[in-house]
Amino acid sequence: MGFFWLTVRAGGVIFFSLLLGALAMVYVGIEYPRTLESMLVQASHVKSSLTNTSNTGLDPTYNVWFKFLIQEQQFVFMFFVIVMRLLLLFVFAGIPALYRWLWRVPSRA
Repeated sequence: MGFFWLTVRAGGVIFFSLLLGALAMVYVGIEYPRTLESMLVQASHVKSSLTNTSNTGLDPTYNVWFKFLIQEQQFVFMFFVIVMRLLLLFVFAGIPALYRWLWRVPSRA
């Protein structure tokens, strides 16, 4: 039964981070469109360096699929998802750790 709840909790964190990442990306796109545009430009540079055959040494037969499957929007979205996962890590692990640390502090009253 413990494995089931561990799987549900891990799946919930993954789903919640995807949802929060999408909301954060929409917020940045609405409030700071130039920032999102510059993020997309930087992602385009990353894609071009990753798919350059002189950098990767991949055969063009495989590199064409690599170019097809990687998109700039995916890089930007995954950046927001990773930031949200780190934020959720601090929230779900940091707050209980802070509570345990504060609980051990003797009261001065």
